Amino acid sequence: MKATKQELIDFLEERVLRPGEYHPDATPTIKKKIKTTRMRLNNQRSAEKVEEYFWHAMATDRGIDSYTKMKAIGTVTFEDVRSEFKQLCGRID
Repeated sequence: MKATKQELIDFLEERVLRPGEYHPDATPTIKKKIKTTRMRLNNQRSAEKVEEYFWHAMATDRGIDSYTKMKAIGTVTFEDVRSEFKQLCGRID
């Protein structure tokens, strides 16, 4: 299955962004990072661009910082959903 832009964003909202944002231990910094990520995802022009953003975000210093902060409170990160996201994008090994 090759998901649409909205399906990819909905998946990330449901699995990563909302759980992180509403986690009882989410700090203002984590919430701000999630809101910024949400804005960037929604600004992407296509499913392909959302996919590019997803993979790129994990490799940046900001992405690594987000991962560290979110893992510290025990919430799900992009890294945790890589396999499912890859399948949604139609990239099955």
